[in-house]
This record gives sequence, C-alpha cells and structure tokens, in this order.
Amino acid sequence: MKEKGGAVYQLFLLALSIYVLLIVFFETFLITDPEISLILQRIDLCICFVFLGDFFVNLYNANNKLSYLKWGWIDLLSSIPLVDPFRWGRLARIVRILRFIRTIKSLKLLVSSIQASKFQSLTLVVILITFVAYTVCASLILELESSYEGGINTANEALWWAFLNIMNAKVSITQAQSTGGIVATVVLNKIGLLLFAYFNAMIIAWLIQKRVSINQNLDANNT
Repeated sequence: MKEKGGAVYQLFLLALSIYVLLIVFFETFLITDPEISLILQRIDLCICFVFLGDFFVNLYNANNKLSYLKWGWIDLLSSIPLVDPFRWGRLARIVRILRFIRTIKSLKLLVSSIQASKFQSLTLVVILITFVAYTVCASLILELESSYEGGINTANEALWWAFLNIMNAKVSITQAQSTGGIVATVVLNKIGLLLFAYFNAMIIAWLIQKRVSINQNLDANNT
C-alpha cells in the first residue's frame, strides 16, 4: 500500500503514533486524577483528527480504494477517540509506518531524504516539540498546583494556562506557585519564543524569496 507523503512526514506520523500510545498507556494504567485523564483524552482527540486527515488523504489518493481499505480500515478505527479497543489498534499504524520506512533501503537514503526536505523537517520538529511540551506541562501543572490556594484545579484551567504561557500572554493567567510549576512556565515561555522566532523566519524567508523571484523576472524582461 503506497503512503501519501515522504519519509519526513511518515517519521512525524510515527512519532505522533508512539506518543499517543504512551498517552493511552499512562491514562489507562498510571493516571488516577480524572482531570489529568481529561487533558490526555483531549490531546488524544486532537491527534485523532490528524490521523483521520491522513486516512482520508490516503484514501483519496489511492489508485485502488478498495485495495487501500483492506488495510486502511484499521487506521480509520484506530483514529476513533475514547474507544479503548480501537485506540490500541494504533500499534498497527506504527508497524505499517515502520514497514514503509524499511522500503527506503538504507539509513543514508533516509538521511538524504530528510536533508532534501529541511524546511518540512524543521517545521514538523517544531510542531512536535510544541505539542509534547504543551501536553506534558498542562498535565504536570494540575499535579503541582492543585494543593495551592487559588491554584489550577481543572483540565480546562490547565489547558488554558499552558496555551497562554506558550503565547507569552500575561493577561488573566494564573501564576504558578510551586517550583515545578515555575519551571513549566519557563519551558512554555521559551517554546513560545521559539515558535515566534520560527514563524518570523518563515515570513522573512518568503519575502526574500519573493523579492529574488521578482528581480529575476525583471532581469529576464530587460534582456
């Protein structure tokens, strides 16, 4: 079954698949706080939309849709959130992606593919780092701050707190009181600065490329 997307995209999906299985594992066996479980379920829901999008793109681009559905139905079922047996079906997605990566023949070709898509690789790495940091810090802040007066006690408060810290917004935000909470705040602030700098660099690079293209067209017209 031919997959839509290159090696970089498949590696990104592999990382997301492993991460979401870790979320399912922690929520099922280790997490006892219902509010932290709620955070993990909402993160799982977001990742499911990514997986569903990947399924429909692959289905749309498949030369033989019935042939794709012989395997693709597993991806569809495993992308349904909050249904435990289906969520563990994401193991099949990991196996499939690993099989796809094996077809690249060698590590050297895989590295070459990544180097040939530096912009895409960097973008997906930034997205992955941001997503993981957001999830981990939002979950930790509930554990760290729940015992403090006026602390963060619900999943909604934790998710909103993490979002505002990534955006470096200081309006109507609960300040962390514990040492761990302060560290999480600093981490999210730095991630937010990374995002801001990265998107600024993207815009500048696009403007430079646009200007070079315009100058080349003008030179071609003059000659």
